Amino acid sequence: MTPKAGATVAAVYMILVTNMYLIFEVGHLERAMTDMAQIKPFNMTNWGKMLPYYYYTAITLAVMTYPASVFLIYSIQKRHYMGMFAYVAWITFYDVSKEAWFSLSPLEWFGLATRIPMDCFWLSFVVTHALMIIESKGQGRLSLRPRRISRNVSEPPRFRLGSTARKGV
Repeated sequence: MTPKAGATVAAVYMILVTNMYLIFEVGHLERAMTDMAQIKPFNMTNWGKMLPYYYYTAITLAVMTYPASVFLIYSIQKRHYMGMFAYVAWITFYDVSKEAWFSLSPLEWFGLATRIPMDCFWLSFVVTHALMIIESKGQGRLSLRPRRISRNVSEPPRFRLGSTARKGV
């Protein structure tokens, strides 16, 4: 798989994983809200009052991943390496924030433990493609493909075939 194809698949992968994550988080939020509705307001601790805001933060971070993934696809097509590095920074921040800020259940730890290696795998394609773009811009080439070398000609032509070939020279 080429780095460009891998980077594109990374964006699609992140969109699909974010869909799955949002389904679970919205379910967890609904369950927490029904549990909180059964508790008397005077018995609820400050931690219990803050619980919905943790879910709102997690859902907001997940929703912000959609524009980042679409921006990655745009950056791949337009060959903007800074957009690719911005995506890498966002995904790194997103994964670290989920681990550091939220108390996770064992199932959520399992999900995070499987997601982080997959993120690293796909981010390697994004970084490789961005570095290839930086390298190709330094050479002044528009294409990332290597040039074809003719096997039959030992030296390149001295002039362009154009007006001189038509005149019969």
